Amino acid sequence: MFTVRRLIMLVGAALLVAGVIGLLVPVSVSGTNGGSIGCGNGLASDVSAARAEDNKNVGNSPIIQQIPIANQLAPQSHYVADCNKALAGRRAWSIPLAVIGILAILGALFVQRPRGAPATGI
Repeated sequence: MFTVRRLIMLVGAALLVAGVIGLLVPVSVSGTNGGSIGCGNGLASDVSAARAEDNKNVGNSPIIQQIPIANQLAPQSHYVADCNKALAGRRAWSIPLAVIGILAILGALFVQRPRGAPATGI
């Protein structure tokens, strides 16, 4: 039989595990021709592949960017910005989830029931 304290610890542990897994799972964005470009994970970003794809695109060339009409006509890519946005989105939900899990576990560990009170089961 679970006590409320154990149930809170179990839910907190599940939230902590979900948050850590969310931080460790790789993040990617869709690239050209339906491929995906890796961006690293929530803990360590690696946008080198996105930067390489951006550098391949003629529209992102510094020379083309200085020519007034060509910079509007040449196709541009923004894979580095897309990676940073995807990484920020991943961190926006996984870090608070892990923190809430830690707080729930710590709260359940350090909150004591009144002395003489029987343990209530759910």
